[in-house]
Amino acid sequence: LYGDPRFVPSYVVAGNFPLVVRESLLDKIFKMGDSVVKVSKDICPPGMIGAFCLEAMVNDKLDLIVFEISARIVAGTNPYIQGSPYSYIMYGDNMSMGKRIALEIKNAVESGQLDKLVT
Repeated sequence: LYGDPRFVPSYVVAGNFPLVVRESLLDKIFKMGDSVVKVSKDICPPGMIGAFCLEAMVNDKLDLIVFEISARIVAGTNPYIQGSPYSYIMYGDNMSMGKRIALEIKNAVESGQLDKLVT
């Protein structure tokens, strides 16, 4: 059917679900996130300082295609109420996105660095 003008491919988001990616893609994904933060600092200082999500697709060549930057906690985090495999590795405990934000605020208050988290 590909290439047949009678059929127009479409893509409809029917849900969100985070995943654990191949380790070989992690470096590229982290660099993409770092790039968003860097550019956001240039566009509107102090830049992206809160939770955000790069919503993306991966094609059969393992190219990452970002189709949306969500500057918020996105619905895809909901399946991981107790945290994700990555948050467990970082924190050694169940760590939802909301709990992580609360912990970061608490730590910033205790260390006198709240100005780095809020504008």
